[in-house]
Amino acid sequence: MLVVEDDAELRAALEELFEQEGYVVEPAENGAEAIARLEAGDDPPCAVLVDLLMPGIVGQELLEYMRDNAATSAIPVAIVSGSPHLAPAGYPVFPKPLDLGTLNY
Repeated sequence: MLVVEDDAELRAALEELFEQEGYVVEPAENGAEAIARLEAGDDPPCAVLVDLLMPGIVGQELLEYMRDNAATSAIPVAIVSGSPHLAPAGYPVFPKPLDLGTLNY
């Protein structure tokens, strides 16, 4: 699972939550780091959790990259954002502040 979040504390909390659920988590601080991980990995992540508003390459640009890339277009994606109204249609959205219990299903 790839967790893309610029807030270090939230990223660490999400990483811990998903690891407790048995996922191998790759954290990324921003969209550029996430793209680098997607391009470098032999095995694509089972899912991506992405923040929308980050420095550099924002979440929406990452979503476009994933959608337009055959190797990543089928990976399930969910959005976590303090601005959920900016989320493109078709993705599950978890608004910030995040209730980590809603992700534990």
